[in-house]
Amino acid sequence: MLTENKFGKYLTYAIGEIILVVIGILIALSINNWNENRKTRDKEIGFSINLKSDLIDEQQNNNTFCLYYFEKAKNASFLLNTNSPLKTVEEVLDFTIKFEQIIFWDSYVPNNNTFKELLSSGNLTLIKNDSIKNSLLQLDKQYAEISKYENHMRRDFEQYIYDEAFKNTSFGSFFDFTNPKNGFNKRLEIKNIPESVHRKLIEDAEWIYNNQTINNGLKLTVGNSILLANIHDNTGKQIIKLIKLIDEDIEK
Repeated sequence: MLTENKFGKYLTYAIGEIILVVIGILIALSINNWNENRKTRDKEIGFSINLKSDLIDEQQNNNTFCLYYFEKAKNASFLLNTNSPLKTVEEVLDFTIKFEQIIFWDSYVPNNNTFKELLSSGNLTLIKNDSIKNSLLQLDKQYAEISKYENHMRRDFEQYIYDEAFKNTSFGSFFDFTNPKNGFNKRLEIKNIPESVHRKLIEDAEWIYNNQTINNGLKLTVGNSILLANIHDNTGKQIIKLIKLIDEDIEK
């Protein structure tokens, strides 16, 4: 009887020890999982902070290009609709400045380094908030759309305006090419342009003004520029919403 009682006590003790060990293991696993989840969350927050920083910079970049295309549209519209006769060098200079603002080209490069890093490293899965993840993917799609229309516009621009004008007129008569420096050449004052060149400047401006191919190119410039400006405007709104989503997620 004593033996059975001792065995029962030992069995109870052993079971108790096993239960304590199991509880200890479960607590250890729970702590380990909490630590791992904390590390993962810290990584996610780190990427989110970097994403927000990129997006804030991208706001300015995107807004700059929105205005850039609106200005192109306005200048092309002015050249298409002005009735001013080009009879003086002063009139030609104003015409030329607006024409230059159309033909000088700048390509849009989005500031999305953190997103590209997330994609290339396979770490996009770290972003657990589906709204943020989907917004990032949608924004990337928007960038691809901008690039598509930009390439289309540049092809039209080169074919109908740039090539046509540079093959048939004298370029750069309003600039000083005697002293090259960083950036654009210095623009000459009208008083420093020989009068013998004035007639050629007027003839070139009149030729551009009356050229049907260039006029068609200017019409395409208005349409394409307004389209791209509107896409950039919508992109700016997407960026604002995405920044708000990231802020809300970081504060959780």
